[in-house]
This record gives sequence, C-alpha cells and structure tokens, in this order.
Amino acid sequence: MYFRNLVLSAFAIAIVAGFVFSAYQAFFITPLILTSELYEVSEPLASHQIEAWAPADGMERNSWSLATNFLLCFAYALILMSVMTVSSSISFVKGLFWGGAAYLTVFAAPALGLPPEIPGMEEAYLEGRQAWWILTVILTALALWLIAFQSTLNKVIGLILILVPHIVGAPQAEIHGFINSDPKAVEALTLLWHDFILQTSIANALLWLVIGGLSAYSIKRFINPIDALDEKKM
Repeated sequence: MYFRNLVLSAFAIAIVAGFVFSAYQAFFITPLILTSELYEVSEPLASHQIEAWAPADGMERNSWSLATNFLLCFAYALILMSVMTVSSSISFVKGLFWGGAAYLTVFAAPALGLPPEIPGMEEAYLEGRQAWWILTVILTALALWLIAFQSTLNKVIGLILILVPHIVGAPQAEIHGFINSDPKAVEALTLLWHDFILQTSIANALLWLVIGGLSAYSIKRFINPIDALDEKKM
C-alpha cells in the first residue's frame, strides 16, 4: 500500500509539475533556444555522415519536451517524497522548503560553475562536466542535510562542503565563448544567454516548488494519513 501510494502520488505530481514546467518552457525558454540556433555556424556534413534525428519545431518538439519533462518530474517526485517521509512532521510550507533545498542542490549550486548554455556555445568535455555536476550535487545535498538537521559543528562542516566543488572549479572550455565569432552574433547571443540563464532559473525554481508543495500534500493525504487525522482532531 505504501509503495503503491508513493508511486501513484509521484505520477500525479509529475503530470501537474511537468505541464507547468513545459508551459513555462514553451513560452519563455524555447523561443530563446530557437533564436540562438539561427546564429549557429554549421559545417557541411561529410558524405558518409548521417544527420542525427531531431523533432520538428512546433507541436512535435513541444510534445517531446512534455514527455521528457514528465519522466523527469516523476523521478524527481519519487526521490523527494522518499526523502521527505523520514521527516517526523511535514506540511505544505515545509514541502516548499524541501523543494527549495532540492532546487539549490540540483540546479542552483551546479549552475554557479556550469551556467545553462544555449546552442552555439563552446563547451568543455562532457565527461568532465558530468563528473563535476555529480560531485556538486552530492556535496550540496549532504551539506544542506548537515546544516538543517545536525549539530553546530556539523553545520560548519556543511558550509565547507558547499564550497568544495566551487574551490575545485568546474571544467571550462579551452576557448570560452560562441562558435560564431561574428561581433554582431556574439552581442546577440550574449543577450540571449543572459536571458536564458534567468528564465531557466525561474522555471526550475517553479518546478521544484510545485513538486515540493504537492509532495508534502500527498504524503500527509495518502502516505501518512494518520498524521492528517491527528491534525484534524487538534
């Protein structure tokens, strides 16, 4: 019963959160990506190369984004709800704090070293960026747990852990900038990039607040119903 309610709740949360995130993405993020793609400098494919498949712009692209976002939200909701159930008490407001902590862990902290990138930007090696991202997420999650639930000494250790990946430094491209070196293109892409960072930051914050709040509600309503009954009696 517990596992079934957990999965069904995460599924329902993923529908809501995925739709909200996808709607914001379609209106505020996708146009930035499409515009930046116009400035990409593409080299002609060799005769033996096959162009990779990509969804067409419009409905097909939005549909694939929605499906991808749903699966991502489903995984996020399962993980966050599983962690939240260890808390002795939970409420909608506390759920928002949990969502905020997840936002700091999964998006904000890694973005300090590896800001979201638009098409056409020079990138460091994928393996290096992945390794640094994983290190940052693990250390940030551990640090926030120490700060929130442990003694003063451990809180200090948590603050140090948050800084470690940023002291080490994220891997950067040898030549930082855009593939298209035309001055007008660079100016336009820089503005698009800054707007892209802002919009993705807002979108991810909204995503995690929705998941956090709905996860708290689902835990009280469907996973720990005794807590909800006790609250009503009080």
